[in-house]
Amino acid sequence: MRFIMIVVSAAIVLGLALLGLNWILSYWNNDFIPGGAFPDAWTGPDSWSEWRDIAIVFTAIFWLIAGVLLCAVLVAALLLFGVARKVIKENAAPALDSLKQSIDNVRGTTEFAGETVASPIIRVYSVFKGVRTGISAVTNLPDRVKRRKKSKK
Repeated sequence: MRFIMIVVSAAIVLGLALLGLNWILSYWNNDFIPGGAFPDAWTGPDSWSEWRDIAIVFTAIFWLIAGVLLCAVLVAALLLFGVARKVIKENAAPALDSLKQSIDNVRGTTEFAGETVASPIIRVYSVFKGVRTGISAVTNLPDRVKRRKKSKK
């Protein structure tokens, strides 16, 4: 492919160089290939309108090539998006499922740790608080009664 691009580029550059040389020589009324040597041969343009027509033809050819390349790039992009979507469905979905399982495992582990570590601590603290509240209720009973009577007045 690279070789073809080099050959096409070289042909375009050579053709433009010959046209440029013929244009320079035509300034002094000379031709690169005289018409008398090859009477039926194509010679360089003699007027600016012929140069304009040649420029229009080359511009149209380049636009056609650009349009074809644009279509090829669009098709390649669509194919790339299709392949990327397929890869995401095949590889990302199982990875997300694995991630969900890992999160469920972590959640289960934290619940287990909460039940086995925190529950006994909470039970011990609640028993301690209950005993403390019970003892303080029994020892401060007369003080509470006096405070209630004062607050009602």
